[in-house]
Amino acid sequence: MDLDRSGPYSGATFDVHEEPEKFIQVMCAYLMMSDEELGLDTFTKAKDNRLFVTMPVEARGKMQKRQLELDPNPIAHQRAIVCRGTSCFLAKPTGAAEFDKVVKYSWTSSMRPPEADLLNKANERGVKGLAKVVGYHEEVTSISRLREGLVFSTPHKFRGVPRSANTSFSQSQPPLSHPFSQIHGLSIASKGHSKGKSTDCSSHPSKRSRSNSQLAETEQAQNWVSYPVQEPQGTSLVQQDQAPYDNRIFRVLAISPAGRSISQFKSVVELLEGLRDALKVHRSLYMDGKILHRDISENNIIITDPGMADGFKGMLIDLDLAKEEGKGPSGARHRTGTMEFMAIEVLLGISHTYRHDIEAFFYVLIWLCARRGWALAGTLEKPAIETILSHWYTGTYNDMARNKRGDMDKNGLEAVLRECSQVFDCVKPLCRIIRDVLFPHKDGLFTGTPQDPNILYHPIIEAFDDTISGLG
Repeated sequence: MDLDRSGPYSGATFDVHEEPEKFIQVMCAYLMMSDEELGLDTFTKAKDNRLFVTMPVEARGKMQKRQLELDPNPIAHQRAIVCRGTSCFLAKPTGAAEFDKVVKYSWTSSMRPPEADLLNKANERGVKGLAKVVGYHEEVTSISRLREGLVFSTPHKFRGVPRSANTSFSQSQPPLSHPFSQIHGLSIASKGHSKGKSTDCSSHPSKRSRSNSQLAETEQAQNWVSYPVQEPQGTSLVQQDQAPYDNRIFRVLAISPAGRSISQFKSVVELLEGLRDALKVHRSLYMDGKILHRDISENNIIITDPGMADGFKGMLIDLDLAKEEGKGPSGARHRTGTMEFMAIEVLLGISHTYRHDIEAFFYVLIWLCARRGWALAGTLEKPAIETILSHWYTGTYNDMARNKRGDMDKNGLEAVLRECSQVFDCVKPLCRIIRDVLFPHKDGLFTGTPQDPNILYHPIIEAFDDTISGLG
């Protein structure tokens, strides 16, 4: 049996005792395969213990080639086989001193538009806070090319494998520190936190913090839907039997500027500023660029130097799963997103809207406070061994949707917030405000999409601004 990014496949079975010549032919065929046929990376070149890639780049209307040197330690790496296999490395032009760019390897569905095309369109439409394409190799190879000449009959059905969400998606990953030469698997991860203790949240709340708390109580009292909403649309997933396998294309993209994963925040203020600015980027991407991101997660938000990123302290990355508005179904076979950050309606199979991305931002904020911020607490506090948030990525899609719905009511959210370190006490009023904006009441907890996007964007960004000002 062979494995590639689209799944396992094998030839017909035969008895080696009855057909020993065929067995020898198969073994010899494997032994005589080239590095490319064996699936080894032939795109990245090694010289003097350093790694290089040569990228096509457009300069003054002409295509040229640019050589980039890679830092051997990946900043993101997806630990799975049947997936996009995303891996990202810091890079710099040959001879430069600073690694200020990122090279991204990924196997993306041939049914989706290339990320480079969406980035270029967004920049042409005036979207601010997105990475710029500095090099792009559109197709190194593809699954259809690697499987060329093979005939696929009826797919084999494996017995005893539950069709639950945790067999289809990877989760957010722990810190990664292995060099390029030691990578064996594939899922996005990041380096560790700074261990310096934060002093952003004092033991006495500021006037601004008390104001936020009072605002949260007022919002709760008036938390009813009073605006036009979009009609929920059916799923955009295509039928599983349209093709024997999902064709994926191996693409390599170089972008600028580089940044740190949002999970590497060094203070509460840095976390909030990064998330707020990334949300502003999302608003511009959707409203100006007419592009919906659809994969908001801790892996796809970075902390940036505002001097290198149009004044933004946080940016969005990874448009692999993004979709232009009005383009119809993407051709995806699976729900789009990262499990623990997927919106309730997306888990239930409803077509993705901007509201679901904003909801994912909220889950990222909670996740980072409850799961990633313990280094700021020093040795005085320890995270819970068993966490409520584990129910956000285990079980079936319906299980996860039901669990999240319960966690987003008033009492459920308070239980979730109790899992956060005291370092984040100043963030809890912000979480309550965002919760009331996203989940008002309309015959129960409302999870729909307002027709006017600013009904959600404006009060949430304003709440971030107020909280950040209160910490200053």
